[in-house]
Amino acid sequence: MPKLEIANNNRYGHRKIEEMSHWDRWDTRMPDVKDQLRAIDLYNKSGAVSKSDFVRARILGERFKVIMVDKSAVEYYRKLSELTAQVHKIGINYNQVVRLMHPVSLTVDYRKKM
Repeated sequence: MPKLEIANNNRYGHRKIEEMSHWDRWDTRMPDVKDQLRAIDLYNKSGAVSKSDFVRARILGERFKVIMVDKSAVEYYRKLSELTAQVHKIGINYNQVVRLMHPVSLTVDYRKKM
């Protein structure tokens, strides 16, 4: 069995060495095709980096993140973004027209006074 060194706070500064069981490989089988497809679908939706990370997170009870994309919402967001951009453009054009109509400058040019 592999040995694990643990820092010990004794007065002599010696390190305590403990034996630890070492499990580095686990194999599982899913004989049912429906379970396999469901597991692969959950893995793809989870956004995990690897299958090992995905399985490890499920076994250890970490949070499960699922990313789902609604196709109808994507079109809605695209149209909403276009509308927001058009409103922004109208605001810019409005400011330019107002500046052209009122050429009075609110700033003082001190160079002309000298």
